Amino acid sequence: MIVNPSSAEVVRHVPHRWLINQWARAGGRVTDPAMVPFSFEPASIDMPRSILTRVIGSDEPRYQILHHGSLLSAARGLEARGLYLDEVLSPASREYILAQYDLCRRIRKPVYSISCISDVHNVPVDYEKLLLPFTNAQGEVHCIFTATLLISTEGRFERDGIFANGDFPAPNSVAVYSIDAGREDHPHLRAAI
Repeated sequence: MIVNPSSAEVVRHVPHRWLINQWARAGGRVTDPAMVPFSFEPASIDMPRSILTRVIGSDEPRYQILHHGSLLSAARGLEARGLYLDEVLSPASREYILAQYDLCRRIRKPVYSISCISDVHNVPVDYEKLLLPFTNAQGEVHCIFTATLLISTEGRFERDGIFANGDFPAPNSVAVYSIDAGREDHPHLRAAI
């Protein structure tokens, strides 16, 4: 996986940029993973399209799903709360998605990706995903908040067809960015958003 260092300007969806800004202002810290949604202003968070995971273990971490947005659950036909990401991701997407979560946990910075996929009618669709790491008092990433978005420059697309096998198909390409967004505890890293 090639990771491109970038600023928040690379993030196309304005609400995702807003989330990065709020994450940076809060210092990326929260003591209880269940409180992550309350770290943001309510207008900037889209819970039906989001995932919240708890990091379990440090040597070979797994990501337990604490929240799986209603739109994602309906599209996949799966209530994933309580399961682990590696249990619910398809073989086509498991490796590259888990690599992004591992990267986010290791570097303790937001990770943004765009996966190019197609619906059942071969309409190109971009799956944009923003991972925001939250640390505990010891500075370890103990949960990751994920905001997602499906978008197509072609206009309408078949959302249900994308999830035909319960998860996304293998992407045609994936671009991954580590976002330099300074946190309040690291003002010298702060990026203008």
